[in-house]
Amino acid sequence: MYETEEEIKRKRRILLIIIGVVALLIILLLIVIFTRGSGRKKSDSDNAEISCELEVKSGTVGANGIYSTETEIGFKSITGISKDYEITKNTIGTTDNARNTDTYKITKSGTYKLHGYVQDAAGNKGTCDLDVIVNLTEPTCELEVKSGTIGENGWYITDVEVGFASMNSNSSITSIAKYYIEKQVVDMDTSEVIRADEPTDSTDTIKVVENQETTLVGYVIDSNGSEGKCTLVVKKDTTLPTCKLEVTSGTLNSSGEYTDKPVIELSEAKDDVSVIKEKGVGTSKNYTQTSFSVTADGTTKVMGYVKDEAGNEGSCSLEIKRPVPKPVESNPTCTLSVTGTPVGQNVYTGNVTVKMNKSTNNGATIVAFGIAESKVTNGKDTFSTNTFGKHTIYGMVKDSYDHTGYCQATFTIQNGTSLASKVSVGDLVAYDAGTWNETRNQEVKTEGYSWGFAGGTSKNIGVACRTQDKDTKNGWVVIAVNNGKVIIAHAGTPECVYHGTKASASTLVSTINGRANQYLNSKYGESASIMNCSTAGVSCEASKVLTGIYAPGTHYYLASVKDSTTVWGITSTGRVTGMSGYSQGIRPVIVLKSTVLTTGKDSNGAWILTN
Repeated sequence: MYETEEEIKRKRRILLIIIGVVALLIILLLIVIFTRGSGRKKSDSDNAEISCELEVKSGTVGANGIYSTETEIGFKSITGISKDYEITKNTIGTTDNARNTDTYKITKSGTYKLHGYVQDAAGNKGTCDLDVIVNLTEPTCELEVKSGTIGENGWYITDVEVGFASMNSNSSITSIAKYYIEKQVVDMDTSEVIRADEPTDSTDTIKVVENQETTLVGYVIDSNGSEGKCTLVVKKDTTLPTCKLEVTSGTLNSSGEYTDKPVIELSEAKDDVSVIKEKGVGTSKNYTQTSFSVTADGTTKVMGYVKDEAGNEGSCSLEIKRPVPKPVESNPTCTLSVTGTPVGQNVYTGNVTVKMNKSTNNGATIVAFGIAESKVTNGKDTFSTNTFGKHTIYGMVKDSYDHTGYCQATFTIQNGTSLASKVSVGDLVAYDAGTWNETRNQEVKTEGYSWGFAGGTSKNIGVACRTQDKDTKNGWVVIAVNNGKVIIAHAGTPECVYHGTKASASTLVSTINGRANQYLNSKYGESASIMNCSTAGVSCEASKVLTGIYAPGTHYYLASVKDSTTVWGITSTGRVTGMSGYSQGIRPVIVLKSTVLTTGKDSNGAWILTN
């Protein structure tokens, strides 16, 4: 069924009315929101702001405006726009934050910019600022001893200078502005520390001259006036302890002498600053013996010794007399015996030991003795040394009758060991025969024979027949070791002798051997020959060691006379033969002293000689 046109128009009018009512309500609601939202009413001036001011409510401010304690910031004042509008917000912070409160507490060092935020019921706002610097750190320091001589147990025994080892403001905001040191003084009645007036200028050292235990206080003040301090205790004692001695037992006679063995002890030991740490009594310094019994006859000086805690030492003395008995004759004596490795009369190598035998007579006893390089009674009867050079050793004995005897021994220790104990046949020896020089091929007429020789300057050049004989072996070679003596032969090209068949061979040998001393070095050589076996003290067979070792060419080694016209010789092959009618070679032979020592081999492998 269809609606009529009239009904449709009626419904349209009703819908329009409803829409109009809703629109009116919406308009009214918007008016309320914009005119009275959150209780706000329009102020007389939309551009007006609330004024406020911040201030420090609590905190200690320093010399340059920096706070040295925890600091609380609050509002000093808030001025609203109108009395009609209530202040609804007043908070403080570094930024506007819902968690802010009406005060702000600074608990850490730093530079702060605080803001106050205010608002009234009408929505008017305002802000205010305050800059605050807070430094909660205090300066610190450390003291140390700059100079002074330390004794014992931490006590100084000279004046002491104390100064700052370090000082620090401990902040980037402040710096050290002033510093000084003072000796701490305590009020005897109140036990409170009495602080002196702060000095005008900074000082970094102080001298302690008082003999006592002194507490030093160092003060450091930063640029904001904050103060720190440090302490150091210095103990100084330069006073010497004192003492007194007394006889605690003993019997005196009318002459003031003790007829028994009196005992002496310390009756007093004190120190004015520190305490007595050690004490002793005796005739020699000690801190272990608390009493001393005098047994010696005559006058004895007994000493008391005291040492305080600082190490200072003092002493006292007391003379005690006992009767002196009549002297009794006695004769204490001693003898010294020297043992070691001898290399000559009173000459040794290596370690030497000296022992002392001692005795006395007439009922006396030996009460003191000693052996050393000076006259002492050190309680020793044996002395050992391996120091090179000459030594004089003294023995000393003293008996119960107070008589003294002495003895001594003198010896020399040479550098090295015995050459004879080190070398073997065939070894090289660095023997210097001294400087010598004779004309080569000198003609000497003896019984129709002619002979000649070449000259040289030392063992390292050798002895040559001819100038063209350049193939020489340097040095000297060991051909035998007999009874602690070393026998050496020249290791170079041998000298030459020329002879015919007319003269006596023995005359030739004697003439040649007469020249042997030119090879002799008085420091080392005891005897020399020109390879005459009997003169050298070595068998002719022993000289054969030269063959195969040092035998250049077909030279001979002169031995001895075979008959009136023939000289025995040993060839380079070891064959014994007569040397008559030939141009033959001979070698010098040296017998070294038994005192010859060696310190080892040189770079050429030859034994070095010394004595």
